[in-house]
Amino acid sequence: MTREEVIFIPATLKKKVFIEHSYECLSCRESEAHSIKRAQSPKPVLQRSFAGPSVLAWLFHQKYELGLPLYRQEKEWQQYGLQISRKTMSNWIIRSSQDWLEPIYGLLREHLNKEDVIHADETPYQILKRPDGRPATSDARIWLFQTDELCKKSVIYYYSSLTRARDNIEEVLSSYQGYIHCDGYSAYQNMSNLQVVACWAHVRRKFFEAGDDQGMAAIGKNYCDRLFLLEKQFKHLPPSKRKKQRQKYSLPLLTEFWNWLSSFPVLAKSKLGVAIAYTQRLKAELMAFIDDGRLVLSNNLAERNIRPLTIGRKNFMFSTSVAGAKANCVAYTLIATAKANCLNAFKYLSLLFEHLPNLDFYRKPELLEEYLPWSDQMQSVCK
Repeated sequence: MTREEVIFIPATLKKKVFIEHSYECLSCRESEAHSIKRAQSPKPVLQRSFAGPSVLAWLFHQKYELGLPLYRQEKEWQQYGLQISRKTMSNWIIRSSQDWLEPIYGLLREHLNKEDVIHADETPYQILKRPDGRPATSDARIWLFQTDELCKKSVIYYYSSLTRARDNIEEVLSSYQGYIHCDGYSAYQNMSNLQVVACWAHVRRKFFEAGDDQGMAAIGKNYCDRLFLLEKQFKHLPPSKRKKQRQKYSLPLLTEFWNWLSSFPVLAKSKLGVAIAYTQRLKAELMAFIDDGRLVLSNNLAERNIRPLTIGRKNFMFSTSVAGAKANCVAYTLIATAKANCLNAFKYLSLLFEHLPNLDFYRKPELLEEYLPWSDQMQSVCK
């Protein structure tokens, strides 16, 4: 008879000591030439700090993947024998993000802008020390922009701002030309570089909230359900064939839906009236998916990827400064993008923190391309 059980071995911390040896050439000394040579040790990820690459990577993993706030990590590090305050950990996150992760973050935005189809969403956030003079209770924003599911080089990009203004979309998508899946927020409308694709899941949700299983709201919801059922049948088709199937089957259903919707009189501000007005206002954007097989029926992809941030927000609630909010977005971006490209995020961050301090990428920015999540080197080491 045999029996198996799992043994838990707690993590341990070890000290790594770097020793730089100096050597003197006696022959050179006699000829008065420079006679002393010293080997250079690897540069630290943070100057005047004992935080090594793996410690920083684990700190990021705990906070951004597991949603563990710094005051709880403070207690866990103590169990490992490391006395470190949450303020120090916060400084480590901001400094390491600024020094080593932001260059990769910038490159990811460049790649995002080269795509033809993206998704977008945004969520409220709180920044206590606002430079615009508004109270700390004012809503800031964190935006999400990401590539579609067909993209071979996935990018999930988070961006922090003090407001919900259109300027933020223009800042991130400065060179983008293409389709953008989003909700009905007006800031995305009437931008020359964006072709808005509205979300049918939002339409379905509004009809669902407008009534029960009977009545006119249920009919509107049923139209949406039939549309999604057709999309499920077309899911595995290539974009060109998907477009043809939509023209053949989805378009007649949509024509019937719009005719049904136009038969309503002007309703008061009931939930059903709101659902109808919302849908009619976005008719052109809701019909956009018919003409391109790469487009999808809903923006659920972006809504799924905004969720880790909302979960984290429940745990650490706010950022004290603008720099802290940006560091959060940089961290979320690199971790989410690494995972979307099938990398182990902890291994990936450890490698970045180990290699980038010793890489002359400011003079040779092309070196950073090898550290993007889809590069052959990252795929072989961190997958």
